[in-house]
Amino acid sequence: MTQPLNPVQQDELLQLITERLVLDLPAGWSHLQVDHKSLGDHVEAGGLLRMANGGMFGWDLPEEVLDLFARLRAGMARPGRGTWLHATYWLDYPDKYSIEYNRQDEPRFRTPPPPRAYGRELEIFPRADEHVPDWLRAAARG
Repeated sequence: MTQPLNPVQQDELLQLITERLVLDLPAGWSHLQVDHKSLGDHVEAGGLLRMANGGMFGWDLPEEVLDLFARLRAGMARPGRGTWLHATYWLDYPDKYSIEYNRQDEPRFRTPPPPRAYGRELEIFPRADEHVPDWLRAAARG
């Protein structure tokens, strides 16, 4: 398992994510929402971009940002508690961000994860029995 990140290191990664996104966003953007969902090796991530003129459209995240989110997820894992499964990140022009993490609820994937992803999640990020949600326990058993 990756070395746990302390809160300062987590914030540094979030600042890197923000800087990288701001560099890539098109002119005239006003708000970006990123949903990053992971279960084992199955990852879905994307952005919803709102423009200053009111238009909205889906936006693909740069590969570097996906890598930074993966580092953040791994670094936030705690022995016996696992890590988050879904993060929602909001960015308002020019660079104000906030984020929420969900460790317990099953992410709503557009493409269902393969059956092995559930057990793989518990291999990569082990959880003590009391920290394994019922849905994850049942799916990991097959």
